Amino acid sequence: MPYLLERKTRIIFVTASSVQAKRKPREIVIETRPEFVIVRLNGTKEQYPLPWEKIYNAALEHHEENVRLEARAGNAVARDRRRRIKKVS
Repeated sequence: MPYLLERKTRIIFVTASSVQAKRKPREIVIETRPEFVIVRLNGTKEQYPLPWEKIYNAALEHHEENVRLEARAGNAVARDRRRRIKKVS
């Protein structure tokens, strides 16, 4: 009886967001593989493989930047509240 030594799962996602390429809006297509992911635009032949580790690191950097921006925005709101309280008093 034949059996697989390793899983060969492929999942394809077509995103709702689009990018302009060759003067047309094209959806972003993500093909997953066990060791990496392939990113391409729908209707084009160009493929860009990325290891999962790079995707994780990019998400981590993006999250850290968002946390910094939210903290800055929170500090600005707190400063505005303090100024308003001082002017009213």
